[in-house]
Amino acid sequence: MSFDDRTAAIHIDLVHAFESGQTPDIETLVRAYYPDVLRLAMSLLDDPADADDAAQETFIAAAAGLDVFRGDSKIKTWLFGIAINICRAQQRKRVRRNRLLGALKAVTRLQSRPRSPEELAARGETSERLRAAVAALDEKHRVPVVLFYLHDLPVPEIARILDTRPGTVYSRLHYARKQLHGLIRDG
Repeated sequence: MSFDDRTAAIHIDLVHAFESGQTPDIETLVRAYYPDVLRLAMSLLDDPADADDAAQETFIAAAAGLDVFRGDSKIKTWLFGIAINICRAQQRKRVRRNRLLGALKAVTRLQSRPRSPEELAARGETSERLRAAVAALDEKHRVPVVLFYLHDLPVPEIARILDTRPGTVYSRLHYARKQLHGLIRDG
């Protein structure tokens, strides 16, 4: 039996499982559709590591949603929809990360010129550690830091942008500063 025949047989088994109200095994879905989902993710993200992450996240999301899949679309179509949404989210994260890194580079360029090669080296190392530390923050803490420190936005405006309360923004900034301090000190 060829690969395509096995995939078709697995697909038929999955359709029968859905039609009979059973929840199929996620391993069966992965065996049948992982190569297709990975190929789609690679074509959208153009990065093998990101594509692999997106494919894995697709099947994690599919496993969580198997009980709500109604079978009104093809399984592959359903998985591709999940994969596209995950790839879009990864692309948005990539864009935000690149903007943040660009903003951090701009801030470091605006700093005064060092007077000696030693000072230049020390500033470069500190700047790189700061960039890495900010990039290591999770999104809910990184975004307020960027808005507050790089864009000089007041906390009430950040709260409106993030659709949250000012107290939450203050809390996230506080927690982010503690994390940054530890990351820079230990890094």
